[in-house]
Amino acid sequence: MKRIWRYTQRVLGAVASVLLLAAQQGCERAPEGYLEGYTQLAGDTYYRLATLGEGTRRAALGDYVTLRLRYATQSDSTFFTGLRRFQIEPSPYEGSIDACFTLLAEGDSANFYLNPRRFFEETLQTTLPHFLDSAPAMRIDVKMLALQDSFSYARDKEAFVHWIEDFSAYERVLLAQYIAKERMNPHAVDSLFYLQKRAGSGDYPRNGDTLTIEFEGRFLDGEFFDSTKKRKEAFQFVLGQKWQVIDGIERAVRMMREGEVSLFILPSAVAFGAEGSSTGIVPPYTPVIFEIELSELKPGERAE
Repeated sequence: MKRIWRYTQRVLGAVASVLLLAAQQGCERAPEGYLEGYTQLAGDTYYRLATLGEGTRRAALGDYVTLRLRYATQSDSTFFTGLRRFQIEPSPYEGSIDACFTLLAEGDSANFYLNPRRFFEETLQTTLPHFLDSAPAMRIDVKMLALQDSFSYARDKEAFVHWIEDFSAYERVLLAQYIAKERMNPHAVDSLFYLQKRAGSGDYPRNGDTLTIEFEGRFLDGEFFDSTKKRKEAFQFVLGQKWQVIDGIERAVRMMREGEVSLFILPSAVAFGAEGSSTGIVPPYTPVIFEIELSELKPGERAE
């Protein structure tokens, strides 16, 4: 009974919050069509609560949140999924996704439609993907996995820093042993290890270029965890845009010329980090190996 009562309170609280925010921001019901069932928050941003979790406190400015995110086109074609952890900061503009996060408590999930140009250029501070050039809206699905206030985060971070210093020393030894065992002689560049297998003759990529790559990812024991060749589907992304590839792959391709094939050993800090891969296949704090072919480079807008 207590659980039912708490759930009822959360439902009523969520409804009241949306109505209050709507009243404050001149909210109106969304137009008919794909926005049916959504509520307009501000500007071009629309909101729909999908599920209620067990959390009782909504996120606030300064909190650290862990989210499962999905980006999709207006017609619901997915182009990004993943986990992200960050601190909620003041909204860069009215109706930004940052303000939307404060509507959610731990365990809640919601769907949002918003202006893609403002999201990429003002929130992410990067260039708009070409396939969204003429799109009036894009969809973002959010699930609030964890919520932590700044005080608790700082306390836990201090304890974590001591642990990660010990782990980093261990990982350096582990990678050195692997390289010696495999009799490799890679270059240590930009926090990763680089071994060219086939030279390329094209240009080096720059921010804003659209890159097509083939890759195989494996663990240090040789087990494969991902391969575009096995999927028979090359991977394409715009260099310099956030949240498209892991940090280590972005660092890697910047060293390559078009047509080049190279092997990269990525320490966990520039691979999948503390969270592991969004699929759960790569565990947290796991160094990995990628063999990458930069098969095509299309010059694009330069976002320096």
